[in-house]
Amino acid sequence: MATSTGKSGFDIKHYVQSILPLQYGHAAPQIASLMELVANALDASRIDLYPSLRGAGASRVEINIDNGKGILEVIDYGIGMDKDQLVKYHDFIVSTKKTSKEIGFAGQGAKLALNFCSKVVTETWSKSYKGYSEWQLTGDEAPWKITDDRILQLDHRGTKVSLYLDSESKGFYTEELIMQILTEHYLPLLDPVLLKVYTGETSVLEDKKSSLRIYKPLYDKGLKFILNGEVIAKEPIQNMLIRQDGVSLSVYGRPKARGFFGLSKDTTPEVLQAIAISTYGKIIERTWFRKEPRERQRLSGWIEAPYLIEAVTTDKCRFQIGNKTWEGFFRKAQAEFSEWLDKIGLSEKPAERKTDFANLEKEINSILKSLPELTFFGSRTRRDVAIPDEAGELKELGEGTQKVRGTKGGETEGEGISVYPGDEPGQAPTMKPGSDVPATPHQRTIRGGLQILPVWREDMEKEAWFDGEATISLNEAHPAYQRAKKERLDRYHLLKSAVLSLIEYKLQEDELSYQEAFDLSQRFFRLWGEQ
Repeated sequence: MATSTGKSGFDIKHYVQSILPLQYGHAAPQIASLMELVANALDASRIDLYPSLRGAGASRVEINIDNGKGILEVIDYGIGMDKDQLVKYHDFIVSTKKTSKEIGFAGQGAKLALNFCSKVVTETWSKSYKGYSEWQLTGDEAPWKITDDRILQLDHRGTKVSLYLDSESKGFYTEELIMQILTEHYLPLLDPVLLKVYTGETSVLEDKKSSLRIYKPLYDKGLKFILNGEVIAKEPIQNMLIRQDGVSLSVYGRPKARGFFGLSKDTTPEVLQAIAISTYGKIIERTWFRKEPRERQRLSGWIEAPYLIEAVTTDKCRFQIGNKTWEGFFRKAQAEFSEWLDKIGLSEKPAERKTDFANLEKEINSILKSLPELTFFGSRTRRDVAIPDEAGELKELGEGTQKVRGTKGGETEGEGISVYPGDEPGQAPTMKPGSDVPATPHQRTIRGGLQILPVWREDMEKEAWFDGEATISLNEAHPAYQRAKKERLDRYHLLKSAVLSLIEYKLQEDELSYQEAFDLSQRFFRLWGEQ
């Protein structure tokens, strides 16, 4: 029985207590740690990464909490680690994870746990190695000790991480909190119907055209989450829905993301509201795709997009702002969601258009040209779109592909017709995404400034909202608008609401500081006043 020791080479205490938690936003270190430990347990159990695990009973994640002793355990029946991987597991710089393939970050859960634990014990058993390590934060460093050829309690292949909670965190974890964390972040794997999609056993929809089956199973049959000896089983989402419509998004003609949009009879639990976007069963975000549908408390849904793992942040809890893979997915999913809302009659319902917004649109677009931060919203933008052509290269027929008379599949005449989604019907027909087709890039105008859409939404507290594309919805049912109209200040109110919706969007997308957002607002209204 051999032992080896090591410790950090820099100020680990500062890193663990100050820098590492920042990667997880506002989540408490205890919550972020459990999320990571579960993610690592799932990664170690995936049969698409480790085919040898198929049929070996690897699909099982156990969580035990003993508040009396102050011990939290996360156990998997996966691939385990060899000696080299166990050593690297303790390194704050090196990761043993497969790039853009896994939902966890090796050792991150244990590293976060150093914040609130007296020690962390990790036992592992793989095909070639068996051993355990003890790890704690001492002073500014995090010394560890590895013991080979011996494990403490683990009686099967896999990995077990035991957190020995300090006095302040001893009562932090409860079964209710653990269930809440799992439901919020791993619901698709707790839903017995959705779970079968990940194991390749069935599809959510029986209609073959709308099949949600993932062609390559990710987990072995019978994946279970067990909390203190009890199997976690959530009620299938489908049981709550009165309508469910499948959605499939393609990249270069191949389905890459599948899921459904659903409508329930009554209000759904808050944790189920909005569309969950997941990768390998981990929910990364819930979103309305910048839409504000009516009766959204009744709307739910789920889209599994494994390829978006390339677009997640290091903590695997958000998508990267500005990432082209994520933005491409978002635009396609937004268009599908908007079309579905129209189909079920819950889209943003336009108010009776009594006010002429043409001058207001012109005024806003003119000012935006003088603001570098917002120029894109108010300018005419041109980009290459794929025009089907026998002599062209193979291109994906997706968003922005225009049918032009005289080319293969053409139906419309003229040059420079906007092909931006949201154009009036009949003015800019576009082709549905499809297989690779010979096409030639041609520049087309895709944005001709912002458009104002008046809506009547008594259920919304927002005065206005921007969809991230070309439309600002102005809520004429808002009390502030009604008062402004009565006092003949409605034009200024509409202008203010529209611009602040753009700045709110910019604040979220580009992570502006609040001071920068305030300054941007001041500059806009100064330009307006001088106009």
